[in-house]
Amino acid sequence: MDRFLKTVDASSRLLEGCAVFLIYGFGALMLAEVFARGFLAQSLPYSWEYSTFAMASVFMLASGRAIRTATHVRVSLVLEAVSPKAARMIDAFANVIALIVVAAIGVSLADAFWSSYSRGLVSATVVRTPLAVPQVILLIGAIQLWFDLLARLIRRWTGRDYEDRDADALAQETADA
Repeated sequence: MDRFLKTVDASSRLLEGCAVFLIYGFGALMLAEVFARGFLAQSLPYSWEYSTFAMASVFMLASGRAIRTATHVRVSLVLEAVSPKAARMIDAFANVIALIVVAAIGVSLADAFWSSYSRGLVSATVVRTPLAVPQVILLIGAIQLWFDLLARLIRRWTGRDYEDRDADALAQETADA
């Protein structure tokens, strides 16, 4: 079980790194668009399309890691108002519901990817990007999110630390050492 949980954490960190790379790429692309419009009086034909793909990819690729590090937005008011046992039950129930929802999202993304891939669908822009490429990135992110939710549920029910709130601080300490 520990091996599975460590593998999920490692793949989640890897995809988080990919998301950071995409954020920087997205920022550079938007700066290039601003420069092109402001100084060259023309727009880059691919900037808005690829920025949209990048933002969707960032959301999906980093969402699994956000579950582990508790950096996602959630309402914990109810969990703080009940007993630890009740909080554990409510959290586990919400986690199971999230697993079901993310599985449905994953199936939909897999269907969209396969449809685009098998039909050779491309975007309706000048660039004509094969839609399967951004869709497979979203699918990978959804799969990772599902595994992170499963790992959280396993950790919660086996009494392990299910949220790594100090992950960023530990990474900084390691980098400084």
